[in-house]
Amino acid sequence: MFSYVSTEGAVRKVNQDSLFAAEAEFRGENIFFAAVCDGVGGLSSGEKASGFVCKRINEWFAEDFADLMRRSAPVLKIRESLDDRLHQLNDSINAYAEKHASDMATTFTGILIIPQLKRFLTAHVGDSRLYKITDDEIKILTSDHSVVGQDVRNGVITAEMAEKDPRQNQLTNCIGAGLDDTSYDYSIGKYAEGDCYMLCTDGFRKKITSEDIHFLLKPSSNEDERIMSAHLEKLKNKVIKGGEKDNITALMVKLC
Repeated sequence: MFSYVSTEGAVRKVNQDSLFAAEAEFRGENIFFAAVCDGVGGLSSGEKASGFVCKRINEWFAEDFADLMRRSAPVLKIRESLDDRLHQLNDSINAYAEKHASDMATTFTGILIIPQLKRFLTAHVGDSRLYKITDDEIKILTSDHSVVGQDVRNGVITAEMAEKDPRQNQLTNCIGAGLDDTSYDYSIGKYAEGDCYMLCTDGFRKKITSEDIHFLLKPSSNEDERIMSAHLEKLKNKVIKGGEKDNITALMVKLC
């Protein structure tokens, strides 16, 4: 089961965030694929970039991925196919931006749950995030591709200092922005029944703590989609009340 929240927020007039969630039954088990994108650029350009990536990746799921599953492809082959598609989208966005003399880019963070292979596959670029949430802990499964994130990893600043750093919106990697050598982070792992995963753009997480997220989104506190939706709304409202000016998007899935 899954739920999501997405809003332009308290200040902006356009929501440059995009998301999708798709399910497909194959050999008696449900495959789940979801992603969030945070558009970068002028208002229309950022919206176009994030929406374009979500649409085309959803098409990859319905076509290329479906064909790979029918041919019993291993998870590494699936990762290779997804990587090819993301590089194609990077080229397409750059070509469009050059033709229309605009700056446009987007983050991308996705998770693909494949019960037939007993594995999940994640793909990530930018500063959106993926969290794994159990009753015992909350863990970030992605690295922020940003100037601030890089400084934290290099020990230049602390995570606490990063939260107030004025360079938070400066990305070091994304889809588009004229980047020719974009690389993506992938991970393959095992999952357990009852685990929760939460994808979000940076606007959702900057005004709340990991403890805030864990308290409301841990598996035992989300028995159904109605409760899950209410908890995401509560976090969204807390983010807005905290003064967040960015778009706000989060998508949560609980594996049953």
